Amino acid sequence: MKNRLISTTLAALAGVGLISSIAACGGGQVASAEVGECIVTSELGEEITEIPTVDCGEAHDAQVVGKFDLDDGDFPGLDAIKAAADEGCVTEFESFIGAAYDESSLEVSYIHPTEDTWNQADDREVLCFAVSAEDATESWEGSGI
Repeated sequence: MKNRLISTTLAALAGVGLISSIAACGGGQVASAEVGECIVTSELGEEITEIPTVDCGEAHDAQVVGKFDLDDGDFPGLDAIKAAADEGCVTEFESFIGAAYDESSLEVSYIHPTEDTWNQADDREVLCFAVSAEDATESWEGSGI
């Protein structure tokens, strides 16, 4: 099975403990979402074949703030992927939200490739989220919060 990992912040908010995987769909595809889409993390399960999104006018506690691909090549190891995701997602977060991460009331979280998805599904995508402990009913894009 091809699984992706999700960072702890988003998993904890989903209320299922540490969500450990996102299953790849048939044809070598992995679950993804578009920048700006909003998510209710409690709708995430332990094995995710898709990322369920809601209209940002509806109650949600996470929003996709960016995504980027890691460089091709051999699997660099989980520590290297997490370091790249930490750095890249803070940059994506700040650009989308319009405020420095340290000054925001939101958290940053991400989904990243695993060795299985890297090798079997050619997965290089890191998906970045802004996450709140409180529900919102509007997009956080450019909000500066």
